[in-house]
Amino acid sequence: MKKAALAVIAAIVAVTFALPAFAEDAKPEKPKKREFTGEVTAVDAAAKTVTLKNKDGESKTFAAAAAKIATADKKVGELTDLKVGDKVKANYTEEGGKNVASKIAPPAPPKEKKKAS
Repeated sequence: MKKAALAVIAAIVAVTFALPAFAEDAKPEKPKKREFTGEVTAVDAAAKTVTLKNKDGESKTFAAAAAKIATADKKVGELTDLKVGDKVKANYTEEGGKNVASKIAPPAPPKEKKKAS
């Protein structure tokens, strides 16, 4: 009888410590935030996408339906405000094999280095 009670207690303790480990595995992984800077090569307003090409010749197409858009002239713009040739930076995540942009805006100008006195 004591052996059976100890076995039940041991099983309960084992399950108690094992459950949190399984719960952590079940949490979906957050998509990693990424950046891509390049020149606009295409804007498809109907598909709500924009394609950028960086200085190395790499092209990426971004789903931009929910993206915040800015241009050199407008702080708050629309996808149709982006023009081929514009230089922009896209903040995005990879979701379901697609690049989903959260923000598309001109890149920040480089900071000037302070001269040593």
